[in-house]
Amino acid sequence: MAPPFPNEIWLDIFHSLAKEGEYDALERCRVVCREFQLMTHECLSWDMGFKSTEEVECIKVDISGNKMRRWRGPQRVRIYGGETEDECTPIPHLAPFASRLGGKWPAVDMLNISNAVWRARDLDADVVFRDLARFSSITLLSLYSVNFPTVLTLGRLVCALPCLKVLTLYDVRFSHQPFDASAISQFRLLPRTKLETFSLYRLHNVSVLTPSFVELIDVIAAVSNRKCPVPSRGPTQPCPVWSTVRVLHLSGVTFPSVTTFARLLCALPALETLQVMSTCTFVKHGFDLRGIPAHSGVPSGLVAVELAFDFDTHSDPRSVADLVDLFVATGISDRLRHIHIRPSPGPLLRVTTESDVSLNRLVRHCGHSLHHLDLDTYQFWQTGIGKDVSLHTGPSAAPYFDLSENTCLKRLDLRVNVTRDNASCLCTSVIEVLSEITSTDISRMTVLFRVDDSLGEDLRPLMDGLPQLDAFLSLESVFDTLAHVNIEVYTPGQLNDRDEERADALRACLPRLDERGILGTQLNRTMIGSHWDSDTMSWKHYGVERSAAHDDVTAGEETRAGGESRTDYADTCATSNDDSDAARLQVVFATSGTCADTQARPSPYSTGTRVAAGPACGDRIAP
Repeated sequence: MAPPFPNEIWLDIFHSLAKEGEYDALERCRVVCREFQLMTHECLSWDMGFKSTEEVECIKVDISGNKMRRWRGPQRVRIYGGETEDECTPIPHLAPFASRLGGKWPAVDMLNISNAVWRARDLDADVVFRDLARFSSITLLSLYSVNFPTVLTLGRLVCALPCLKVLTLYDVRFSHQPFDASAISQFRLLPRTKLETFSLYRLHNVSVLTPSFVELIDVIAAVSNRKCPVPSRGPTQPCPVWSTVRVLHLSGVTFPSVTTFARLLCALPALETLQVMSTCTFVKHGFDLRGIPAHSGVPSGLVAVELAFDFDTHSDPRSVADLVDLFVATGISDRLRHIHIRPSPGPLLRVTTESDVSLNRLVRHCGHSLHHLDLDTYQFWQTGIGKDVSLHTGPSAAPYFDLSENTCLKRLDLRVNVTRDNASCLCTSVIEVLSEITSTDISRMTVLFRVDDSLGEDLRPLMDGLPQLDAFLSLESVFDTLAHVNIEVYTPGQLNDRDEERADALRACLPRLDERGILGTQLNRTMIGSHWDSDTMSWKHYGVERSAAHDDVTAGEETRAGGESRTDYADTCATSNDDSDAARLQVVFATSGTCADTQARPSPYSTGTRVAAGPACGDRIAP
């Protein structure tokens, strides 16, 4: 039955209910009338914040015990203290939030607490932790600029959330330092967690060593300073809070020494992946292997290291060398299967600075254990002058990254900036790196070109070099095992209505790889060929129809007449590669989920899908 009032009146009613905290009433309205669903949706927020006790108490809670439908709550809840990290204030409203809504909002997945001071006189820890335990749906806890009385309080908060999997700490501080032996004993008695990802971030004064950060690292190491294997799935075996952590994120952190950092790694026996997304600095340089606990050692399952974002650009080169020394001396490098590194900006894919020398040493030392290398020279923005300087007088004097020792490499990803200065020689640099490959097992390769504003929309300098890359990958026997080659180009600014024809031209510049059925090309959001689909976790073939098959296009798809709208891009590549069919190709896009089989050359990884208008993924490469 249609509502008796205009939508504007209903919206006013629903907004009034939301203002009064009548979210259960809104939810009941949503489910009883189809016309109400969209109108109530904007009032039932997925993200809610509380700055005071009054705001929490405004939420109407049904305590009658009846079985009427209730709102399941937002997905994310924010508990605010002060307005900024410099104005941290108490958060007494955390207590009524936990007591009133614990167990009643089962949809809450993320809890953020920011700019806050945890005071004992405001929060009865035992009661608050008991009430928070009823939020069995919370899997992510983010603490931004929070002052705790002790590090033990932080540990109890983490353990109070029974299903917590991700813990992120931004500039967390402790009022009472240092910790003592009793704190360590109490830490060891805390219940086991399901924590999988642990993130430590500093956003300000990242080069300054803070006492609270040092205390946190020391506590983690001290609590775990006994033999404690990776816990089984048994329910009661006592083990440190951090013993289930598989992923460690670090950004903008400063350690007293690389030995202190090594002890942190030893405290995480289940660690599999280390990600350093920005600077990682050591005040004292030089690694002493004797500083590692003899009974524990570094985690044997650590197989992936990502030193990305602006790690190399802004990290102290001596700290980069210390980190690599740690990996080599402890044997971590002998087990690494995946490395993602971001060399310093400059001559593309060349070893130009002291940090680059250290990173190249890490790659070489991994030897046959390394299966996947992601060499990422793309810069998100101009980072200015870093802490490292070039070791060579000219760009051409610097050697390229050496992959000759990685004899079992299976996958290589290269991401590079394209500028007006390097566009014409970029493919040559890529080929120089590829010529170092000795692995006969390499089956997957991605080369991602991100065009900056200096080149604009003129892709011809880049495309002129692609036939050379195509020939190299097709003629060298070491690349006979390739099953997937993805060439991706991303241009600045908004989507261009010529992307379809330029994507077609990109494919036409690589005829040998295309003929082998292993090529996937992408220009911004337009895909052709084989691409990894992260939704289905499988390969899909996004096809190209020849003009003769135009009449076979299914309903809901768009085509463009290839012959009439060919540009210089396609003409140049078609001529240089002697591909007479190139000028008759047309890219097909889908607006529906089902498509007829492609008439293009078959791919062994085809899923029957023959079109693509995929999401813009920036410099993200499929796993």
